[in-house]
Amino acid sequence: MRLRLAARGWTTTGKRVWGPTAWVPDEVPAMPGFSSVDDSPDPVRLVRYLDAAATAQSGIKAYTVAAHALKSPSGPILDIGSGGGHDLVLFAGAGMAPVGLEPSGTLLAGARIRAPEAQLVRGVGQRLPFRDECFSGVRIERVLQHVEEPDAILAEAVRVLRRDGLLTVFEPDWSRLTYRTEDGEESASWLTSAPQPAIGGQLWEKIEAAGCRVLDRIEELSVWRSLAVLDRVLGPGAVERAVRSGRLQPDQADHWLAKQRQREAAGRLFGTVPKVLVVAEKP
Repeated sequence: MRLRLAARGWTTTGKRVWGPTAWVPDEVPAMPGFSSVDDSPDPVRLVRYLDAAATAQSGIKAYTVAAHALKSPSGPILDIGSGGGHDLVLFAGAGMAPVGLEPSGTLLAGARIRAPEAQLVRGVGQRLPFRDECFSGVRIERVLQHVEEPDAILAEAVRVLRRDGLLTVFEPDWSRLTYRTEDGEESASWLTSAPQPAIGGQLWEKIEAAGCRVLDRIEELSVWRSLAVLDRVLGPGAVERAVRSGRLQPDQADHWLAKQRQREAAGRLFGTVPKVLVVAEKP
């Protein structure tokens, strides 16, 4: 693996990490949101969440790997926000050379164990430490929802992507989070505090604006039938956080929780959120 990458212009000396013409010191700040794992009061919970998501999102992950493999990439594939390395394992298993970019030292440590065959770089998506057009493919999954500058990350992804290279981006659309009521579907988008709650629905336009041609768009629907699942996905206390941030009044929160508990007890609780994968090519 290292010899193949070195032949493509990758170097390493001392404590520098692998990367085309650049390296990133440990002092690089983490991206805001979920990726600030090292600053979290409970990083273990976030790591467990990624472990669970690796199973829950296995179908769309397999589709993404297959899309990249069908391009028969001659160069490495960059995973921006590679987390604990679950997807790096999938790409390596499909015969590709994955490179993981991750701001969290905690997650990088886990990825080194989980995906020893992958090259890992500590850095942020807004300032990729790579030369232009050095990757045959770039993937981004559930990263843009957490950042203040999704367009900057997409621009950087396109910059380092080779001509005819594949870009895949997968994000939820929290603006369409709904719960079923006696009167129909009711929006519950106020539950999320993500900086970019509607990013899933905006991917097509943003990716084309960044300079890529969209080839495919796949949407899947997550269905929640219990409040426990809500806590696992959004973290415990999502309703309370919505009240503290002013997205919901206390009496509204109490009413909403009471109604959902009644529906759950009767087996009628039904929440959904769409997740969108966009596959694009750099012309």
